[in-house]
Amino acid sequence: MRGTSGRLMSTLLLALTCLIAPAAQAPQKIDTSTIGPQVGDRIPAFAGTDQFGKPHSFPAAAGPRGLMLVFFRSADW
Repeated sequence: MRGTSGRLMSTLLLALTCLIAPAAQAPQKIDTSTIGPQVGDRIPAFAGTDQFGKPHSFPAAAGPRGLMLVFFRSADW
């Protein structure tokens, strides 16, 4: 009896492994050149407020060489 249940468990484990293994493959690469703004694209005028409630706009923040926007998503949000 014990040998039969052991083989059954082994067979089930193998079957589950075969079903799960394809899902563990690396995700498909996304071509970022087809979505969103690209490097060097001009952005529309915008305004926003900082963490202290002070308003800022693109023209006010831009310097003589332009402005770099950095979006950072924190892991603890």
